[in-house]
Amino acid sequence: MTAWENLIGHASTIAYLKKNIAEENFPHAVIFSGEEGIGKRLAAEICAAALLCENPVDGSPCGACENCHLVASKTHPDFYIVEAEATKMTRNIKIGQIREMQNEVSLRPINSSRRVVIIDGAELMNKAAANCLLKTIEEPPSRTVFILLTANRSSLLMTIRSRCITINFDKLTAQQIRDALITQGVEEAEAERLSIIAGGSFGRALKLKDSGGAKLREAALDTLEKIFRNELSNEEIFKFGAQTIDWSREKFSDFLTHVQKILRDMCFAQVLEPRNPDLLPRLSEIKFSERKIFSMTETGAEFHRRLKSNANLRLLAEAYLMTLRKIFGI
Repeated sequence: MTAWENLIGHASTIAYLKKNIAEENFPHAVIFSGEEGIGKRLAAEICAAALLCENPVDGSPCGACENCHLVASKTHPDFYIVEAEATKMTRNIKIGQIREMQNEVSLRPINSSRRVVIIDGAELMNKAAANCLLKTIEEPPSRTVFILLTANRSSLLMTIRSRCITINFDKLTAQQIRDALITQGVEEAEAERLSIIAGGSFGRALKLKDSGGAKLREAALDTLEKIFRNELSNEEIFKFGAQTIDWSREKFSDFLTHVQKILRDMCFAQVLEPRNPDLLPRLSEIKFSERKIFSMTETGAEFHRRLKSNANLRLLAEAYLMTLRKIFGI
């Protein structure tokens, strides 16, 4: 069911959205900005349900009318979603998708008195698509609401940002994520670990649960500990490389990110909020100099960039560990 009660956290944002819907004061174009997986998409769908609902109650969809059921099933004729399409190398929103949406919203609403359009991953629009959307937002069809979802608002055209109201979605607390995971049947200890490494995103916590994210972070820390103890042999590196044959590029990217966050905590935990507070006792035993930490961090950023190429993943993984080991030995 598409209801505000299903959205984790964001109490003040929910109150603001409900108030504007109830008062018929919802902007014609709005940006929901915030981390991936923190509830922007669900909030947008609830807004759509409330705006299209036959019997809304104080800014909430009734959940019982035909329009509410159609929105929930993504089959409402006046509810349109634009999502990024995956290509071989990346994901983006193309001008053809925006033009197709424009054709739809140029028609009169069918079931409701208005239309609602969600553009999920608005920062992934290519330049042509963004300029095409800009024209529609500047001269919007009557009774059409646009909700743009983005994890990187600064990547949107300034002209689009200036014509939309921005609503920021803050990161969730570790406690909120932990409690939500336990509600879904995750073991308490696992929920605790996932809530820490999810970075304020419940969606990311779910992905980490399904992909073994806690184990991946443990592998990242084990690797750094072995480097420090001079125990990362060629055999260990080749064994790790063999494991990555079954990995996606996204999984190796997550491994790199875990190493980067651990290195950050080793250097800045005393002055910045640690990303892995539960690991601090173990991190205190690893004595890398700041110079080596910075070099390792730069290496991680470089290999993140290399991931976007067609380079063989196993060779990338082995080269990465060899480079970290070389930096430690310098």
